[in-house]
Amino acid sequence: MELFDVINKRKSVRNYLDEDIDEDSLKKIAKAGQIAPIAGEFQITIIKNKEIVKKINDIALEAMKNSGNEFLEERAAIPGYQPIYNAPVLAILSAPEENVYGGLTVSCVAENMILAATDLGLGSCYMITPTLAFMSTEKDELSKEIGLPKGFNPICAVAIGKEGTDELNVEREEVDNVKFIN
Repeated sequence: MELFDVINKRKSVRNYLDEDIDEDSLKKIAKAGQIAPIAGEFQITIIKNKEIVKKINDIALEAMKNSGNEFLEERAAIPGYQPIYNAPVLAILSAPEENVYGGLTVSCVAENMILAATDLGLGSCYMITPTLAFMSTEKDELSKEIGLPKGFNPICAVAIGKEGTDELNVEREEVDNVKFIN
C-alpha cells in the first residue's frame, strides 16, 4: 500500500476476532515502533498471553467503573464492554518516569505501529484505558509480570488483531482545523 492509502485506511478497531497474529507481523509492527521519532528512552511490551491480556482488561474495567470520570463510567456500564476490545495482542508502551517527553515519544511509537498494522491488513486501536491497570493496587505485580523496566510507566497501549464486527466504531468526521499562513 502507498503511505497515504495506509493513513486514510487506518481506523480505530474496537472488536477483534479470536485469532492469533503471526510472529513475523508482530516483529514488523514492533520494528516500525522502534524507528519512530523519539525524545528519550521507551519500552514496547507486546503481550500475546491471553491470561495477562485478560487480567489487564479486567483490572482496567474495574478502574473505569470507579474512576469518577463520567465518560469512563458510562463506557464501562455498557453490557459486555471490554476495554481491550477482545484484542489477541496488546502492546504496552512505556517510558521512564523522569522523561518529561515520554508521552510524546510513545505516541509517535504508537502511530508507527498502528500504520504498520494497517499496512499488514490488521486492525489496531490506540488506547489509554489499559494503563489504568498499572495505576491500581496490582500495578507492581502487573509490572513484574510483563517485565516492565524499573522506573518505567505505561503511558498508552495499542490493541492489535484481525478486525471483527465493530458496533463501537465511530465514523470519522471531517474536521476544519488547519490554518495556512502565507
